[in-house]
Amino acid sequence: MLQSYLHTLLLDVDRDDFATWRERVLALFLFGATVMGAAVAVPSILLAVSKGLWSVALADLMAVIWVACLAGYRSLSYRARAWNLCLLLYLLGLALLLAIGAPSQIYLLAVPVLAALMIGLRASLLAMAVNALTLPLVGYWTQADFPIAGFDATPLMKWVVITLNFSFVSALISFSCVLLLKGLEKAFAKRRDSEERYRTLIEWTPAPLAVHDGTRFIYANPAAVALFGARQATDLIGKPLFELVHPDSHSAMQAQLTALAQADGVAPSSEQKLLQLDGSVIHAEVTSAGIVLDGAHAIQVAIHDITERKAAQQQVQQLAFSDPLTGLPNRRLFLNRLQQALAAAQRHQRQGALVFVDLDNFKSLNETLGQELGDQLLRHVAAQLGACVRDGDTVARLGGDEFVMLLEDLGGSSQEAATHAEAISEKALQALRQRHQLGTFQHHGSASIGITLFGNPQEISVDPLIQAEMAMYQAKSAGRNMLRFYDPQMQTAANHRAALEAALHEALAKEQFCLHYQGQVDETGRFIGAEALLRWLEPSRGLVPPAEFIALAEETGLILPIGAWVLQSACNELARWSRQPGLAHLTLAVNVSARQFRQADFVDQVLRALERSGAPADRLKLELTESLLVSEVDAVIAKMHALKQSGLNFALDDFGTGYSSLSILKQLPLDQLKIDQSFVRDILDDPNDAAIASMVIALANSMGLSVIAEGVESSAQRDLLATLGCQCYQGYLFARPLPVTAFEALVLPCST
Repeated sequence: MLQSYLHTLLLDVDRDDFATWRERVLALFLFGATVMGAAVAVPSILLAVSKGLWSVALADLMAVIWVACLAGYRSLSYRARAWNLCLLLYLLGLALLLAIGAPSQIYLLAVPVLAALMIGLRASLLAMAVNALTLPLVGYWTQADFPIAGFDATPLMKWVVITLNFSFVSALISFSCVLLLKGLEKAFAKRRDSEERYRTLIEWTPAPLAVHDGTRFIYANPAAVALFGARQATDLIGKPLFELVHPDSHSAMQAQLTALAQADGVAPSSEQKLLQLDGSVIHAEVTSAGIVLDGAHAIQVAIHDITERKAAQQQVQQLAFSDPLTGLPNRRLFLNRLQQALAAAQRHQRQGALVFVDLDNFKSLNETLGQELGDQLLRHVAAQLGACVRDGDTVARLGGDEFVMLLEDLGGSSQEAATHAEAISEKALQALRQRHQLGTFQHHGSASIGITLFGNPQEISVDPLIQAEMAMYQAKSAGRNMLRFYDPQMQTAANHRAALEAALHEALAKEQFCLHYQGQVDETGRFIGAEALLRWLEPSRGLVPPAEFIALAEETGLILPIGAWVLQSACNELARWSRQPGLAHLTLAVNVSARQFRQADFVDQVLRALERSGAPADRLKLELTESLLVSEVDAVIAKMHALKQSGLNFALDDFGTGYSSLSILKQLPLDQLKIDQSFVRDILDDPNDAAIASMVIALANSMGLSVIAEGVESSAQRDLLATLGCQCYQGYLFARPLPVTAFEALVLPCST
């Protein structure tokens, strides 16, 4: 109980409040006076009684009772208790002065000093004035025994000297106490004002600020209250510090506290994850600094909320390294992981595999069902591929309908790695063969997959992505819906292809192309026209056959400038023939690729070529292939009609080898059907070829079209075709493809 009372007196106090502090000092004084007074009063009273000094005993008893009452009667005001204490000391001093004489002056000396401490200067001056009157009057009146040399004959003067010295000492002590207390009061006021300004500042600052004592929060400004999702500051005050710090950041917070203890007041800021009261995570930059709050050392925490910045950084990261449609790693992130995988494979002598996945017929799906369903399919594929690989493997989207699977640590040998890679790839192939529900439409998909291994230390590694892509194209060439491993021969073919493409660019720039002409004859053998055939005269190789470069030109887009050159050159030659009597009757057929015909300005290109050359439009025949009729049929028909109005003729080349339907065929403004040489070659031996040729001739006759057979190499073939009703022919039996001068030399004698 005593310990609790002392704790209340000494510690349970706002030390910034000077008045409260003085109240506690008075309370402590009264408590001490009661305890020590009782301890001293008991023997003093017994001694006084034994000597018959009943007045002394009574004074001591009354003083102890009075002090005890003042100490216990806490509801009495401070000033009343302080004045009571001063009055008690004065009366006690006066009583003892009367009873035992001059030694009791010490009690009177305590009155102004205690008044200065507890009440103030005016009270102290009043006490000194009362003492200055009391000492000479009481001392002189009672003839108190206080001998002073030289003043025994003049008692009154003796007490005047005593009073003056007593007042001087009393004033000196009292004024010193007053000055010290004034300074202390100013210091308290200054610190209180400083902390009030601090509280006002942090209350109004928009930055979240909190204060803790190292273990628990003791203050939080409104911004911090809002940051932690609390309703008011009391929801945070008293909370354990680490209860609002995410477990991932406990070590960072502890390190900051340790640094603060070792540093000079401020610890470096650090990124930490904090927790709101509901458990939500806050990303923040936290700075700690030592401060004094309410007279005690504490730690102020400044919190800068970077949650939105972190989210924005994550979004930027997502955009930079992830495919926005599927959420998979994009090409940039994949290439980074591939480099890491290659390095790890070499370092640990463990092989991996790269699997290139390309969806079959995705372009047709996009064109027929729309991009929205195409995107939905890509998301399905991403999910299915992700389910096929192991934890730690990477599935990425390179773009379009191209995906890759990076399979690491498949084994120490090529055979082991190939077995694992094939199993995973086969699983992916089976998954992609399943039906995909795209809205109300069910899509039966498939994919072509190419696989290459990496990590073999005996091999000089080339780009595995190129190898896997080449293997994928091999799977497509083999019929699609299958997988293929990379074959080194594919690299040789690819190198050849790259060199050929570069040479094609150079040939176009240096005008190494030329046209040869193969004659077309009627049933009498008379030349009625020719087909312009492209030739490439390469300086180091000589004449390069079209079969070696036309397909590559189609793939690379070079067929467009090459086709434009062929069209203009053919028109120029046709214009020249039109001015020569022996050649003016000839028609000239020019092959047009599907890619060339689909150009938006193709009609204008043809008309400009005719205009620049002056060639007669009715002598120009454009040969189209059936592949042109697979898509955008309406646009094809519109362009043909536009050119037909200018007098041009159209022939359908390679008829019977494609997928054109009769319903489309009858809408085309055609002039001629061409029997493909693949049917003519075996027409004498294969009844099916003869039947197809007969069907084409019959169809042409029914539609009012002429028909021409190409690839005629023997009289027997020509005779059988004539029997079936064919009237025009083209082939080695009549003429090989020839340069223009040789062709003209062949035709002119036949025309005369």
